[in-house]
Amino acid sequence: MDKNSLENLDEQALFNLQHSISEIIKERNLQKGDLEAIIEEAFSVAFPRLDSVGLNPWVDGSLIVCPGARIDKSQVKHTCKFVVADEEWAWESPHMITDSIRRDQSAKNFKQHSITLISPFEGMKLEVVNQKSQNGKHLVDSVESFKFINGKLEKTMTKSSRSRDH
Repeated sequence: MDKNSLENLDEQALFNLQHSISEIIKERNLQKGDLEAIIEEAFSVAFPRLDSVGLNPWVDGSLIVCPGARIDKSQVKHTCKFVVADEEWAWESPHMITDSIRRDQSAKNFKQHSITLISPFEGMKLEVVNQKSQNGKHLVDSVESFKFINGKLEKTMTKSSRSRDH
């Protein structure tokens, strides 16, 4: 369907078409490829050090790979980094394909790393939230914003901002 044909559709038809396209992409992402292999590769790349909160999200084919982590410094302190996809935590997003969590309790302090695969849509907004928690209160270190445009993640902003409980 070309742009001229689309311009003849009313807003409701365009919204329905946009929703249908998003659902088709999500279904294809669920059916194609070995998601376990993508997750394994992501775990091996996303966390260069065991005590790191990981890299920012990236595009793998038609998926967005969203690393997340919580690293305890003590019983009352931790650092964490998680992705928000269109105002929802990545693991709660309706666009989530799968979410894998690995916990390491063998060390002195608890470590948790996760990989969430998201089926993106044009214009999807992502925020990478870096926080520190002390005595149950989260304080934001930084928020990096991205937008999914033409199959790529483009950085739009970096800021210090509000806290988000997880």
